[in-house]
Amino acid sequence: MKIAFTHEIWGRLYGPYGNRSVNEQLKILSEQWDSAVAKNLFWEELHHQDDIYPSTYAALPWLVELSPSSEEAFKETYLFLSHIIHCAFAAGGIGCGGSGPKGKYQGLSTDIADHQHVWIPQNEWLTVPDQPILIGLEQWFSKNWPMITNRCLDLVGSDLAISAYAIEGFASANGSSRVAWSLEMFAGGEDFDIIRQDVGDYDEDDTAVVAKLFPHIHKRNPDLASFLLDYPGCNFVPDAPRQGNLF
Repeated sequence: MKIAFTHEIWGRLYGPYGNRSVNEQLKILSEQWDSAVAKNLFWEELHHQDDIYPSTYAALPWLVELSPSSEEAFKETYLFLSHIIHCAFAAGGIGCGGSGPKGKYQGLSTDIADHQHVWIPQNEWLTVPDQPILIGLEQWFSKNWPMITNRCLDLVGSDLAISAYAIEGFASANGSSRVAWSLEMFAGGEDFDIIRQDVGDYDEDDTAVVAKLFPHIHKRNPDLASFLLDYPGCNFVPDAPRQGNLF
């Protein structure tokens, strides 16, 4: 669901600092991909301290279409998208204490009242006639996040950090933020005991995500695969016949 760059709703689709220039930056990227513009858009306009917003979801269809399919731009874009999907499935809403709008996905409530914030000028608030667009963005995200997370897994390779962050969206969307967090701590060099203390043991949901991940990573990053299989609470055994249907 790509919203035209000239659509007036962009003046109400807010990010962390209100309504700024998301559509204008997307238009620049549509004419010629520029890494500096993309990085500013990703980390200044569409994301703030793991909070995401209506403008984030409105940008996603465009980013999926516009991102180059190889090289550094693909890596930068899909590491960002992996993190955004991780944030979308986070528990709670946005803002201090998670008191902001949640909805089905973090930051994309389809209840218009959830978006009428005191820190946004009232004449820039989303209104009831905008609700169908919010619903459409939610539906687009629901349909497309599996495709996006699978593209993110193409980035798994020998680099521990890149691989861990490429995995986080897939892991969280499939039901295990714990797997995402533990992998990122491991990639960051944290001691195993510290990871276990902070994250806790895996449960059945985490193990199911490990089973889904394993075919994608066991050859491309054996260190991450071994970490997952050895993690306390993980009872996935790759060679067990009864688990063959998980591949």
